Amino acid sequence: MASSDIGKTATRLRLAVWIFWACILLAYVVGRFDLTLGVVQVQAHSPAGDARSFMVISDISILLLSVALYQLTRMLRAITEGDLFSARVVQAFRAFAFWLLLLALVWIIAPVAAVLLAGPDDARRMEFRLQMRDVLTVGIALILFLVARLLERARTVDEELREII
Repeated sequence: MASSDIGKTATRLRLAVWIFWACILLAYVVGRFDLTLGVVQVQAHSPAGDARSFMVISDISILLLSVALYQLTRMLRAITEGDLFSARVVQAFRAFAFWLLLLALVWIIAPVAAVLLAGPDDARRMEFRLQMRDVLTVGIALILFLVARLLERARTVDEELREII
């Protein structure tokens, strides 16, 4: 695949990420503030429970997802500009993996922390649900760190080849 083909693919993927990101944010805002979109009804729920105070966990999740997707768009922009194995691409990719991992850990830890931090008047049942989505997201984020290491190695090899020529 030629470098220009990779750039075109990165441009398309970056546009798709922006559209996906905007749709997620729109759906979340509509659900969070109980707005309506005609016949479509969107609801936002927290993994910790239905209490409004637990919605902070969902707010944090959306914020972390937004930061992760922003890092992904930074990486894709660098690839579009021709940086395939540059330090900028590797750093943005590693940042994407980090924020994705942080998001997955919040999904796992926050519901338990929310119950533990509830006031003494808040009689709540402690429930720890580990969903496959959470485990997969942690696993994928860890694999992305490995891919980032591979990109660093590819950058080193690319620099060595440029020195030879």
